[in-house]
Amino acid sequence: MTETGEPELTVYRRQLARLLKRDAGENFRALLVQARHITGTSYETTLYDHQQAFRLLWRHLERSGYLRRTHREARARLASGHAAPDERADLELFLTVYGQVHPPTTVGA
Repeated sequence: MTETGEPELTVYRRQLARLLKRDAGENFRALLVQARHITGTSYETTLYDHQQAFRLLWRHLERSGYLRRTHREARARLASGHAAPDERADLELFLTVYGQVHPPTTVGA
């Protein structure tokens, strides 16, 4: 906690400092690390800190169009059956989160 009672955002600040220094692929890998912290309940600091870092990375990657492209590529990569087990787990985690943020819409509904 800070002096004002706000939660420390150590992970968030670290991700913010590195955000523009990394390429999109590196930021995507950092996003997956944050997702694993959140879903696995293993926190470096606090859940809130990891959630804020995840939101920062997600918004940055979404604005650039990287997440939309990665979504298409991830589905194709999984369908091909050529993904290694670790890669498959990362792709499935990403697709799950992406599906929650961008649920499929039904045309004409």
